[in-house]
Amino acid sequence: MTAAKAKRAVAILPVRVDSQRLPRKALLAESGKPLFLHTYAATRAAQAFAAVYVATDSDEVAHAAAAIGAPVVRTTPTPRTGSERCAEALTSLPDADLIVDVQGDWPEVAAADLDALVAALATERHPMATLAVPLRDPQAQANPNVVKVVRGRNGNAMYFSRALIPHVRVGESYPVLRHIGVYGFTRAALAAVPDLPSSGLAEAESLEQLRFLENGFSMLVLDAHGDPWGIETREDYDRFLQRQRRHPS
Repeated sequence: MTAAKAKRAVAILPVRVDSQRLPRKALLAESGKPLFLHTYAATRAAQAFAAVYVATDSDEVAHAAAAIGAPVVRTTPTPRTGSERCAEALTSLPDADLIVDVQGDWPEVAAADLDALVAALATERHPMATLAVPLRDPQAQANPNVVKVVRGRNGNAMYFSRALIPHVRVGESYPVLRHIGVYGFTRAALAAVPDLPSSGLAEAESLEQLRFLENGFSMLVLDAHGDPWGIETREDYDRFLQRQRRHPS
């Protein structure tokens, strides 16, 4: 019997400069290096990846990545979302079987959680996978910059929202999960992303993953063991700087 070919896993960091809530956040460097390079370093610490790429249409981002030897895949300005940018980059990576899209503004993502995503995809039971952690702080629960997810008994995502979900009646209880902005894809699933039609739901919430769900893709939601936070606002970045001063990386 011939052994099955091992799956080659890569990570892609989709990085753009024209962010809406915090302009040019990818290049903010008050920590000593651009924000996206913290994410690159955290992703490189994972054991599962044959390579980690930066996908961008920005000369500034490409130059900053090249300066530390990070491989860059140049993309057009056309992609509307991070996953679409990863899908465009995929055309330059013919030997990538499993792809983890690590949004460039998640600088503290845990290497072990990325490895767990790859392991889940390698079973060939899930076309997509992502991460979540419990969210207990009421202020964060009410913050629309903190994305929440509800998952079913089978472990798959049922819905994502910037609103607090689920609504819990007085006298009842239910755990709230915070979504971590990292997505794992099989090659076929990622390649399909740019052509997925949208009902407008993803645009209404500004959450690209809703387009995956409404087109019938199942997305496994793994429990993350790290506690990373995405950088959406200046306040998020300031809190990141404070954590960096306490625990330099």
